[in-house]
Amino acid sequence: MDEKERQTLREHIVWLASELDKERKQNHHTVIFLKRLLDPEDLGHAVSNETRQLAYQLLIEHHHIERSSWQQSN
Repeated sequence: MDEKERQTLREHIVWLASELDKERKQNHHTVIFLKRLLDPEDLGHAVSNETRQLAYQLLIEHHHIERSSWQQSN
């Protein structure tokens, strides 16, 4: 592998790492928002039961996806 190929690979790795970081931050903000929807002292009083149930289901799904990604990395 020559130096040009190494540099290209480095650039791809840096780009992928930055995209992964963006995705993690977005997921974190989504989880925070969903938790606020569930909290009756925060946004929860302003949303319907159906919306709270959907937020709860999304949090559970997010937890399962996160847990399975941990298991795949081991």
